Amino acid sequence: MLANSQTAARLGVFAELALAAPGSFGRTALMKLCYFLQVLKGVPLGYEFTLYSYGPFDSEVLADLQTAESFSVLESSLSHFPGGYSYQITPADNATQAVRQANEFVKNYKAKIDWVATNFAARPASELELLSTIIFVDRQDKVDGRMHLANLVKAIKPQFSEGEILRKIDWLTKEKLLEQI
Repeated sequence: MLANSQTAARLGVFAELALAAPGSFGRTALMKLCYFLQVLKGVPLGYEFTLYSYGPFDSEVLADLQTAESFSVLESSLSHFPGGYSYQITPADNATQAVRQANEFVKNYKAKIDWVATNFAARPASELELLSTIIFVDRQDKVDGRMHLANLVKAIKPQFSEGEILRKIDWLTKEKLLEQI
């Protein structure tokens, strides 16, 4: 299917996430799942995430998604709802072939891929946006305690309440997913 080993590995991971995820997920979720794999679990996907409107972002994830769709590894469908729309990503006909092509890479990181899929894939995009932003700030800025981290995140994500931010910080701390808290 693909000659480039990094792209093959990424598509294999995308397919494995889609196969392991409970139901479908959208583009924002795919972006954040890749971020969590790379940052929290050390899976070397080679993305360079920067902070963007909806949290950590790398346009290469979307380019790889287009490649996955063109090779029938993943399928995206557009769902409309009052006030907007979302994409639903599911495995396509060649998903298992993509996993096989990236067999060694996927096998080496299977437990980490499953952990991310289990812990994050079913969460709403807005929650993934908040969680990933907290983790990004924790790793990028000098943080002096829980309230300082919450204030930094609140400045970036004013649409979330302080209480909501603190609850997510507490959960990430309990799960030992933050470095500075």
